[in-house]
Amino acid sequence: AGYGETIARGAKGLLTGTAGAPTPDAVRGNSLQPEFRIDPATGLLDTHPGQVVSPSSCLGCWTQCGVRVRVDTESNRIIRIAGNPYHPLATTNHAPMDTPVREVYAMLGGDNGLEGRATSCARGSAMLEHQTAAHRVLQPLKRVGPRGSGQWETISFEQLIEEVCEGGDLFGEGHVDGLRAIRDVETLIDPDNPEYGPKSNQLLMTDSANEGRTPLINRFARQSFGTVNVSNHGSYCGQSYRVGTGAALGDLVSMPHGKPDWKNSRFGLFIGTAPAQSGNPFQRMGRELADARSRKENTYRYVVVSPLLPMSSSHAAGSNNRWLPVRPGTDLALVMGMIRWILENERYDARFLAQPGPAAMEAAGEAWWSNATHLLINDPDHPRYGSFLRGADLGWPLPEPKDDKTPAQDVYVVQLADGTLAPHTTAQAAELFISRTVDTIGQDGAAGEQLNVCTSLTKLREEAQRMTLEEYSAQCGVPVAEIEDLAREFTSHGKQAVANSHGGTMSGAGFYTTFAIATLNNLIGNLNVKGGWVMDAGPFGPFGPGPRYNFARFENAVKAHGVALSRNRFPYERSSEFKRKKEAGENPYPARAPWYPAVGGLSSEMLAAGLLGYPYPLKAWINHNSNPVYAMCGFENTLAENLKDPAKLPLFISVDPFINETSALADYIVPDTVTYESWGIGAPWADVVARSST
Repeated sequence: AGYGETIARGAKGLLTGTAGAPTPDAVRGNSLQPEFRIDPATGLLDTHPGQVVSPSSCLGCWTQCGVRVRVDTESNRIIRIAGNPYHPLATTNHAPMDTPVREVYAMLGGDNGLEGRATSCARGSAMLEHQTAAHRVLQPLKRVGPRGSGQWETISFEQLIEEVCEGGDLFGEGHVDGLRAIRDVETLIDPDNPEYGPKSNQLLMTDSANEGRTPLINRFARQSFGTVNVSNHGSYCGQSYRVGTGAALGDLVSMPHGKPDWKNSRFGLFIGTAPAQSGNPFQRMGRELADARSRKENTYRYVVVSPLLPMSSSHAAGSNNRWLPVRPGTDLALVMGMIRWILENERYDARFLAQPGPAAMEAAGEAWWSNATHLLINDPDHPRYGSFLRGADLGWPLPEPKDDKTPAQDVYVVQLADGTLAPHTTAQAAELFISRTVDTIGQDGAAGEQLNVCTSLTKLREEAQRMTLEEYSAQCGVPVAEIEDLAREFTSHGKQAVANSHGGTMSGAGFYTTFAIATLNNLIGNLNVKGGWVMDAGPFGPFGPGPRYNFARFENAVKAHGVALSRNRFPYERSSEFKRKKEAGENPYPARAPWYPAVGGLSSEMLAAGLLGYPYPLKAWINHNSNPVYAMCGFENTLAENLKDPAKLPLFISVDPFINETSALADYIVPDTVTYESWGIGAPWADVVARSST
């Protein structure tokens, strides 16, 4: 009798498929209908009635994996997210674009195994919930109390646009300039500092990242409004890594960075990053790491350098990897110790490093060339200390320009095996370790000065030897024997080893740490070779010209100009402030705040500088989908109170689908779309060799 209810429920389950509430299907229960069906008669694939499948891009993180979105046509709601088999970030071996959709999607099921399967991660699969989130902002909000008080009223879009554009006594706190008054592309912000540019630069426009609509933001803020202060999250998400790598590769404009050629690489050194746990693209790197370390031949080995034990280095991950703990922020000491050992034990790729230019590279059959042999001025008392020696210093004529669009560029100087000096454009190898004096030629062929010079590789060795391995070890906490073993292992695979990093370089010494890590790769000559350090191909471009519109070009567009609030890409020594101090006989250093001549836009510094009023004050901030109060360490304690002060920031507009830590401090919140509700053109981050856009 005690089992009567159990027996009854069992019988009901056998008959109806469930012992509880009835499910849509006795076999499948509450699970969705299959995504596709294959007609057994024709073999053709088709979607199930009542649903469609569309390709899109996931914005669950800034990896931007390609996904396929299944939509219920009756309710017009997304019911499932999965990977796009054509997209390189959603599957290890993506389908060729010229393969028919029916054929590719048919390979997702049946007996085809895992090959060609495309997935989205758990976070990406849950992004559809944003659309129906109860706490979404669906109408414009205006604060009715002090900034940050959490007191809001709902207003119409018409009122929003009028108030934001026209200004006025918007909050009962006094007059606020609207965007119409701020947009003055003729009048200088400060006539005493004309390089600051026009008053239109007093608008700051920040963007979380390029999720496809950044070109539209640039069209509005730069080309229409005329402000130079437009930036995204890059300043607090890898800027030091990008700039350091860009400097090491000689390209500070595009700031390229790469990933291992996983299929052919034999050893990986991950410093401050852990593959499949951190560093974009997460999902793709996880699959590639799994494939690499399970190879039967040339099994991939790797070391993760991190203060904390990462998931990618544990006993569960196998025996072909190890964790090397290091003191936080001391990675540079470890890497410089490795560089010292590599140079002293001649474990570098001498053939690659000896090629001074493109002609020598091609003659030697190398994939790239190096400035290791280029002579530089090695006199600490000389004003050009550290600068490369140029052909003009020796009285050599300037080379002819390549074409009408490319101006003539002076050559660098190297020493050949016979002791003669030659331009770096020579088609032969040059000497790696040289330290000598050179007699220069002055104006009109007169005798110049005698300079102490050395090759850049000589200088690198000299700098690496400023500290002993014991001193490097004391700083980073890694024993000397382990520094030596790591350097030996890294240089034991020819060009098929890669040193990789990213966010782990975000420290006070981040630029130099990144430059040193990139130098490890340069020392073994692994740039863009099989098994080496591979640069991504980037997106298709440019974004703009289309069959109906050209977003990049339009009539009456303005060219934004002036010094950005973050004082980037502009040397302090060119500023009026510097010149005035020099003319007054004052020491021009330090400036009121640092200037950053080598880096790109710094959104965090733009906002901090605008609130500080140096080099000039802000009048309005439009923030799109960014949350710096939450995302940046120290921001809330340092700047939140200033952000609440209308005297320091008169107008603050946040465009966001939710109220977060930053938009909670805004004057207006403008509702925005969430993932899958807008369109744009994005691109996958590094680790994709093929050019691609989504």
